[in-house]
Amino acid sequence: MWPRWWNLYRLVRVLGAPLYFASQLSPKRRSLLRRKLNPPKVPASKTIWVHTLSVGEVGAALPLLKALKKTFPEHFLIFTVATSSGYALASKRASGLADLIWPGPLDLPGLPAKYASRFHPEAFILVESDLWPGLLWELKGKGVPLLWANAALSSKAFKRLGRLRPLAELLLSPFDFIGAATRGDAERLSGLLAREVPFFGNLKFEIEPPSPEEVKKLSQELGPLLKRPLLVCGSTHPGEEEIILEAFRGGSAGLIICPRDPSRAPEILKLAQKRGFKASLRSKPSACEVLVVDTLGELKSLYGLGDAAFVGGTLVPVGGHNLLEPLYHGVPVLFGPYLESVADVAEIVLKEGLGFEVEDASALSRKWQKALQHKGEVKQKAPRVWHLFGSVSTKYAKTLKKMLKNQHL
Repeated sequence: MWPRWWNLYRLVRVLGAPLYFASQLSPKRRSLLRRKLNPPKVPASKTIWVHTLSVGEVGAALPLLKALKKTFPEHFLIFTVATSSGYALASKRASGLADLIWPGPLDLPGLPAKYASRFHPEAFILVESDLWPGLLWELKGKGVPLLWANAALSSKAFKRLGRLRPLAELLLSPFDFIGAATRGDAERLSGLLAREVPFFGNLKFEIEPPSPEEVKKLSQELGPLLKRPLLVCGSTHPGEEEIILEAFRGGSAGLIICPRDPSRAPEILKLAQKRGFKASLRSKPSACEVLVVDTLGELKSLYGLGDAAFVGGTLVPVGGHNLLEPLYHGVPVLFGPYLESVADVAEIVLKEGLGFEVEDASALSRKWQKALQHKGEVKQKAPRVWHLFGSVSTKYAKTLKKMLKNQHL
């Protein structure tokens, strides 16, 4: 049962434990450390444990939690998140979906076993990332069915694991079922596992629509302060804000910049001010050309304020974020060439004329004008494309139900 590198991993985990623990003492992480070391004992007899990494993955897990709640009403749902920012968002967004929201375990010797005994899950679901062999093999050893939903494997990781087959076995073989996040991920994972990995669709694109009331509230609060026409730039990464600000240095648009990591907002504010823009923070809004978002959980609604949107993680080699969120509002979408994580959606967006690919500041400035010209057409077409990516969570819930039924035969 145990993979070839299991004993080596156990040795490395023991030897590296002091350094790993020390890394959790940083100001950003230590707020959750006490809870990470002391998970509560769950009294319910039937539990399903869903785990994920951070903010973006929490968004993907929400529709799955909703589907699990509907499919397994008698089960106690546990939702754990590894990072502090992800845990904060989960506490806000998943409170009505999960029965327990808790920080995810550290892969320290003995701690995964502690979580397993106190949560006693009937099944474990990993959403997208955060592969830790200690936890996975602890659950595997207890006979817990493991499902990996929205599994992503980059081309770089695929090549590395292809050369290190024992490592691939250590990370991937515990899972009883794997569903890929994209068709490309399905192909790469199938190649490593020598079996077919299905593609149900991407959970990240099965977004829960923002409430009209929230969009209206933001429009009333921020609308009078913002310059028009307005480009909403969501989930931006270092290196992208400079390109955006360069593209609109002449003042041809108002900008909302929502960085993937809200803690970067002050540095982006200074960057905009240094380049001559009148800028303010979302938490302290004032009349401005550039509004920098330093809050969590508002991006889906903020896209509704824009005349067009730019989705980040695409002008730098990250792989892209959710292109469908702006389309829910009928807003044209712009994005860069790094699209590995969103290739399936990007292909349809370009084919249907709902957005434009840009490679630099000059192209962003030009294609922005085209996006404005196509606003009416996009508003008509966007709902049909947006609905193409629904019901992925239901497919995963049905798969888990079948897995549990087979286990009990």
